[in-house]
Amino acid sequence: MLQSAKETIDLYIVAWNTAGPDEISAAFAKCWAYDATYTDPNYALVKGVDGISQLAIASLEKIPGRTFHIVVEPDYHHNNGLYTWGANLPGIGSRQGVDYFELNDEYKITRIVSFFPPL
Repeated sequence: MLQSAKETIDLYIVAWNTAGPDEISAAFAKCWAYDATYTDPNYALVKGVDGISQLAIASLEKIPGRTFHIVVEPDYHHNNGLYTWGANLPGIGSRQGVDYFELNDEYKITRIVSFFPPL
């Protein structure tokens, strides 16, 4: 069982950095609630482990070798949090973004709203 928001977000970043469809899905299942949602400037709504896994797979196919890391650790209270992440995008450069997130009582992600500049 997850013990903290930091642990959850660490696992979430690991999932984005994982390779292979089955491995990606398994990684997201560790930190992502069954019916969780994700939205960002490019996607209005991605739902569930399958949805976020497919988004990560498509992202890796579009930008092979891209990686994510945490720039500012999560600030968290009352099941809500915020953190800053960075991305290394081969052939494009580095980017930073901010994710607002919500967790359930088991510290699994139920919602992420991501903000980042255009690629």
